[in-house]
Amino acid sequence: MTTAERSLKRHILLVSTLSVLLVGGIGGWALSTTLSNAVVAEGSVVIEDNAKKVQHLTGGIVSELLVKEGAHVKAGDILLRLDGTSLKSNLGITNSTLAQLYARRARLQAERRGEENFTVKEAEAAGINSQTNRILIEGEQQFFLSRRASLEGMKKQLAERKSQLAEEIEGATLQIKSIDDSIVLIDEEHTAISSLYEKQLVTMQRVNTLKRQRAELDGNRGRMIATRAQAHGRINEINLQILQLDEDRQTENARDLTDVEAKIAESEERRIAIQDQLDRLDVRAPLDGYIYQLALHTVGGVANPGEALMLLSPETRSLTVEAKVALRSIDQLSVGQSVDIRFSAFDQKTTPEVQGKISSISPDSVVDQRSGAASYIVRIAPDAGDIARLQGLSLYPGMPAEVFIKVADRSVISYLTKPMMDQINHTFRDE
Repeated sequence: MTTAERSLKRHILLVSTLSVLLVGGIGGWALSTTLSNAVVAEGSVVIEDNAKKVQHLTGGIVSELLVKEGAHVKAGDILLRLDGTSLKSNLGITNSTLAQLYARRARLQAERRGEENFTVKEAEAAGINSQTNRILIEGEQQFFLSRRASLEGMKKQLAERKSQLAEEIEGATLQIKSIDDSIVLIDEEHTAISSLYEKQLVTMQRVNTLKRQRAELDGNRGRMIATRAQAHGRINEINLQILQLDEDRQTENARDLTDVEAKIAESEERRIAIQDQLDRLDVRAPLDGYIYQLALHTVGGVANPGEALMLLSPETRSLTVEAKVALRSIDQLSVGQSVDIRFSAFDQKTTPEVQGKISSISPDSVVDQRSGAASYIVRIAPDAGDIARLQGLSLYPGMPAEVFIKVADRSVISYLTKPMMDQINHTFRDE
């Protein structure tokens, strides 16, 4: 073996030895060295006690905006006022309808009781001004008098007819009496003539004449009795007609009164609903606190029904950090886990990281309505001591934050081999 070959062999052996030592050293380092592992997520500062949403049931147009972002308010303070022009108009129409119905009910009740006049106290309670009230009452009063005059007129006509029939009865009675007197005279004359006829002092013609006169009187008397009976029957019918007039009026009043009462109840419910809406035009603070995330900034803006008009942070608020964690990382998290929090709004060179712990994890994933991405909501309670070391810096709801949730440390080799092992597992499981 030449000198050159021996030298080449020594170099190859040296390189191989160094390569083995290098690979072994790197492998040993990769196996023995561990790196800190953390789940990184974006979050923001929120109120732990949940801020109160200020909403309005029906919405409307803003006529007055009385607060600004960050303003401090007391419970019951008016935050904004919605326009009530349409509601006030509807209330006026409803009140007028009610006043008219109240007047009609009073008129019907007076007719039922047979009174000569009526008053409407309910119209005043409905908030109707005296002039409108007076006009409505006068209208119903005129109608009341007109109906009363009409009923009395019909009764008067029937009463006059009764008087005529009574006179007919009296005339028929007198005629019957006159006929009875004539019959008595004819009977006496017939007795006398019959005696003379037996003595043949008068002819049969004279006797027959008296009989015919008696028969005519009997017929006339029967007709008068029938006429008088018919008159009595017609008087009874008239009495029934008079009673029927009163009964029909009472039935009509009862029907109309039932209808009016139903309309009054409906209108009163409508008035209560409108008044309730008017009372709620003033949107008030439900508690003491601070205004933020104000959705409306100008008068004339539209507040949609159920929309969050603003958020009200309680005065004694407790702040926490809420972060959205990707679905693939949720299995590494648990309540009580340590978290490093960095508030990106502050100067990172002078502001230290804040320690914290996971206080809650949402039981299910939540889909963001804007991006459509799904994530788990994790709440983190910052350490009070670390918060105090923020050198006078204050936290506010909505402030952005980055969270680093500490998970189990991993060796370097696991980072290198995990993608390959995952691919191998996936390949063997693929059908």
